[in-house]
Amino acid sequence: MGKRVIESPVPFVLRKVFVEKITGELVIKGENFEKNIYFSQGDLCFARTNVLHERLGEVLFKIGKIDQTQFWDIHKLISGQKGRIGGILVQNNFISQKDLFFGLIHQVRVIALSTFALTSGEWEFTPKLPELPEDSRFKIELPGIFVEGVPRFKSLPLFKSNFLKRTLQTKPISDEINSFLKSDDVELFKVLAAHPGETVEQAAAAAGLADEVLWQKLALFFLLNILEFPPPPVNRELSQNNEALLALYESMKARDMDYYEVFNLKNNATFNEIKEVYYQHAKKFHPDRLGETSNPELREKANFVFARINKAFEVLSNEEKRREYDMKGYKEIQAAEKTNENLVEKANLYYRKAKTLYSQQRFRETASLMEEAIRNDANKAPYYLLLGLAQSNIPNLRRVAEKSFQRVIEMEPWNPEPYAALGLLFQYEKMDKRAENFFRKALAIDPEHGLAKKRLGELLGATDKKSSVFSIFQKKK
Repeated sequence: MGKRVIESPVPFVLRKVFVEKITGELVIKGENFEKNIYFSQGDLCFARTNVLHERLGEVLFKIGKIDQTQFWDIHKLISGQKGRIGGILVQNNFISQKDLFFGLIHQVRVIALSTFALTSGEWEFTPKLPELPEDSRFKIELPGIFVEGVPRFKSLPLFKSNFLKRTLQTKPISDEINSFLKSDDVELFKVLAAHPGETVEQAAAAAGLADEVLWQKLALFFLLNILEFPPPPVNRELSQNNEALLALYESMKARDMDYYEVFNLKNNATFNEIKEVYYQHAKKFHPDRLGETSNPELREKANFVFARINKAFEVLSNEEKRREYDMKGYKEIQAAEKTNENLVEKANLYYRKAKTLYSQQRFRETASLMEEAIRNDANKAPYYLLLGLAQSNIPNLRRVAEKSFQRVIEMEPWNPEPYAALGLLFQYEKMDKRAENFFRKALAIDPEHGLAKKRLGELLGATDKKSSVFSIFQKKK
């Protein structure tokens, strides 16, 4: 149909409608629901739904315009009659025309507000408004919907993960927008405006709000178009790496590249030559080094390429496996490996689900899924990293988490994240010397690693804040 709600939440569509003053119809469909929402020049003008508790009769009863007896009699009343329910109710003196008008506006608002809680389904926007009766065309300002809807916003973790590392850019508050804001909203906005060019993390420290409250406010300011998160400047090296990644992907898909060809080496290459090229490939093609890409297709291709690179290195770096590979050749080895493809795919599915659970702070479920993923595919460092992060948040599993992070280090010694995670784990356990050692190791690999710099500063007395294991799952820079 269109875009998936889980990847592109409906409130982001409402923002675009508001900012660009768009006219059109938004259709949202899920397994058990369908909603049609209509807009005219950036205002909400009407909505329809098949969700029972959002239907007109339910709404009129909830807001006290009809009593329970009238509510139960509605089905009898409209049975066999043609026309709209509201008109039938007025004609039969169930409600007045004024109460109907009030009830319809309330229903439209209820339907629009319900989109903030959606986490499934798909939506499609058509920039054309169908014919609507004149008495069913309202002018409901979207800023009011944003203010009421943000506390219900179920995709707040996605919003946070998209913009956490971005810088803030505020805009002037118009009189129109100011009328929808509370005094504490305006004060917070002034604090943010006083920190131009800073990241959300830096500005958050000055705000002094609980994390969820802060992100709700940021989401509101974003929807009202008084706050933006400009994308980072184009990284030329990253762009070139992406082009090389796509070229390698196409080559791998076009023909069966043997393991030596993956590294562009001859079959008499030494172990050191293979290791050096592998590290170069890891720095260029690892999926986590894509930056803040919103292109899931590119990330999938990176996963495919890096899986092949890892497999090639696993075989060619092991003397016994390499000897067997040289004797049997690529095609025979590949045929034997196809039996494992289903397990690998299953493991990847567990991993994707576990990342969602982790973002929701459901750590035990995350750990359970990742243990299952590793049973199916024990060759992915990100699996052990996510397992360790989940275990770090479960008090009786923190010692086990250390082993998970050490496994990541064995598999990806160039990756600063497991070192930073171990540092934070030991800092939480008040083992400051060990924590300091691991933060320094992370910074030796990536001198600009934000979390390691911050936590090492705490240990050296720059700040006196308590550490938390809830913030260590971050992207590489």
